[in-house]
Amino acid sequence: MSKKGVKQSVSLGRKLLKNNISFDQTIIGPLKRHQQTFDGINEGYGGDLVKPTVIDEFAENQLMEIASFFIPKMLNTDKNIKEIFNAVPFWKRKRKFLEYFNIIAKKWIYNELDLSEKGFESYDNFRKRVVKAKNKVSDLMSENTNTMVVSSGGAITGVYAECHQLSVDEIMDLNFKIKNASITLFKKENDTFTLDSFNRSLIPSYLETYI
Repeated sequence: MSKKGVKQSVSLGRKLLKNNISFDQTIIGPLKRHQQTFDGINEGYGGDLVKPTVIDEFAENQLMEIASFFIPKMLNTDKNIKEIFNAVPFWKRKRKFLEYFNIIAKKWIYNELDLSEKGFESYDNFRKRVVKAKNKVSDLMSENTNTMVVSSGGAITGVYAECHQLSVDEIMDLNFKIKNASITLFKKENDTFTLDSFNRSLIPSYLETYI
């Protein structure tokens, strides 16, 4: 994780502590950056958060890797992703990347890509995995408890999409709107999760970045 990412997570932990927001349990995804984010939050929180439970199903999707693999194929070039965008004027690179990324993302969601060569995870399997992750959290929670889950933007959007029906365009739009170290709050009633707030930032604006 970047130095700025560490600062973001520490700042979030301080804000949670300042607002007296407590957690009965903590859960993280399996990636190194999930652990690093939790460690930063815990540092800012004074080191008082309980040891996290790892839920593997909260791993991020492979869309970035899928895009990196399929964009050159789409452009019918042998250049790698870095070479492609180094050839584009600097001020155009982000816009071009988003343009190409969105094309590949839609094809992934609509199952229009042959993922077998690299063994990439399909969108349908990703969504099934997110459902498993959500159900595991539900099973661990008891009534009137607060649970912190540290995961990534794709998984957060996936849980959101399980609570509210979203179009493909809405799912993609949400992916790019999620801020790093933001808070999305779900409330559990019986075995159902409902969205209470989405993508709320508690850290200073100068630290804000997007996934």
